[in-house]
Amino acid sequence: MKLILACDPKGGIGYQNKLPWDKIQGDLPRFKQLTEGQVIVMGRNTWDSLPKKPLPNRLNIVITNNPLNYPEDVIATNDLNRLKDYDVWLIGGAKLIESCWDKITEIHLTKTFAIYTCDTYIDMLKLEEFRLVKEELFPSHAYQIYKR
Repeated sequence: MKLILACDPKGGIGYQNKLPWDKIQGDLPRFKQLTEGQVIVMGRNTWDSLPKKPLPNRLNIVITNNPLNYPEDVIATNDLNRLKDYDVWLIGGAKLIESCWDKITEIHLTKTFAIYTCDTYIDMLKLEEFRLVKEELFPSHAYQIYKR
């Protein structure tokens, strides 16, 4: 399982179920390039926050306790074991990431240099379980790849 996300230096990933920043240069094109044609997995709050549902050209899997009322081309389940049959990109949110840390083998992280007002965070200490294998620096952020 690969994780793709953006956060601020404190691990902030969201505010009121939205991204806390407007845009991070190159982040969305990179997200699209890496996940297009792939399987993406998200929690219900992440699904709810998507401006366009489902994300096109990907198999969308939503982990939810209420798998009703999703489009027929979306897999909605509360069984994380169903993921073992797929090579997936985990795209959020924080609760799902927290429950999947032991399954994650690779992280693609866009880390802003600015700190934002956030109400949703990931545990940045978990990155210590991985090794940094690539880093690109930009004026407002770093793009990092970690592997277990």
